[in-house]
Amino acid sequence: MVTTSPNSSIVWIRYMAFHLDAGDVEKARAVAEKALKMINFREEQEKLNVWVALMNLENTNGSEDTLLKVFERALSNCEPYRVFEHLIIFTRDQERLRLEKSVWVQYGTFLMHHGKQDSAKNLLQRSFKSLAKKDHIDVISKFAQLEYKVGEPEQGQTMFENVLSNYPKRTDIWSIYLDMVIKTGDMKNVRVITLNLSPKKIKFFFNRFLEFEKKHGTEAEVDAVKQKAIEYVESKSGMDFNET
Repeated sequence: MVTTSPNSSIVWIRYMAFHLDAGDVEKARAVAEKALKMINFREEQEKLNVWVALMNLENTNGSEDTLLKVFERALSNCEPYRVFEHLIIFTRDQERLRLEKSVWVQYGTFLMHHGKQDSAKNLLQRSFKSLAKKDHIDVISKFAQLEYKVGEPEQGQTMFENVLSNYPKRTDIWSIYLDMVIKTGDMKNVRVITLNLSPKKIKFFFNRFLEFEKKHGTEAEVDAVKQKAIEYVESKSGMDFNET
């Protein structure tokens, strides 16, 4: 059958199933690899069907490592959006599979760069069900950075501030957030300094802005940063910036 219908994914997948039913996973893998070579490159849907079948094989009979290797290969040979969607379906249907946070970020990056902001937001929420809780903050940070770079900076700002409101001691997130704000140069919309932070962190915040404006801004913009610092100190009467 495969010789008479070399471009039919159904025929190849049935041949894979024949070997799987016989308990021969390696032969099923070999059939999939042969199918990917034999199916004409113009038959994109047929090739995708085989890639999905191979991912399903690895999901059922392989390991997370073998599945992700097939996934990476499929990404470089097929339309990424459809490959990602199939992989996410596997994580939903198979509780044992927990994708690395890099995969979720990679998918989010793809969506954002293709103008699918709403899909990226939904993806972030879906990732929480698969990822360990300790990874949530890092993934939120990555998606917030994407908002600054290719989405809506105000949304990215909100995401960072929500994280920092709950985890104000995460200096790594502070540093990333400051980098994003400094690159946009939008001092007017900075609200994070209203958080209850130590004078040391506030001093760090303003010094970073001041350094940036001295290098890239005008004298008026340098003065604006200094004025904001003065206003903040006055609003926190008695604050000593030398305090630790």
